[in-house]
Amino acid sequence: MAEDVVTIQRTKLGLINASRSMSLMLDKLRSIDATEMANIRNIVKNIDIEIGAIENDKVLELIQEIRDVDVFIFAQDIVDLMKHIESSQEQLDVYIKAFRKLV
Repeated sequence: MAEDVVTIQRTKLGLINASRSMSLMLDKLRSIDATEMANIRNIVKNIDIEIGAIENDKVLELIQEIRDVDVFIFAQDIVDLMKHIESSQEQLDVYIKAFRKLV
């Protein structure tokens, strides 16, 4: 029985450490400079504005190719990642509470 308690405690502490690591990841993701994101959005806007003045078919094809591969959509990926981490943390909290009840 004592071994079970030690194993449960160790597992609970591992889950708590994982939750703390997720919090650190979230903090780092949130700290991405808003100015950097605004600069990227401006680049995309400028491409959209400039496209009306471009007549070169090769350049227009390249711009369309850039749009098709979603080069500038990574900001949404960061938001999705943050939501996923937050959801995982909520699930971890449920398990941590369950382990606390066992000890």
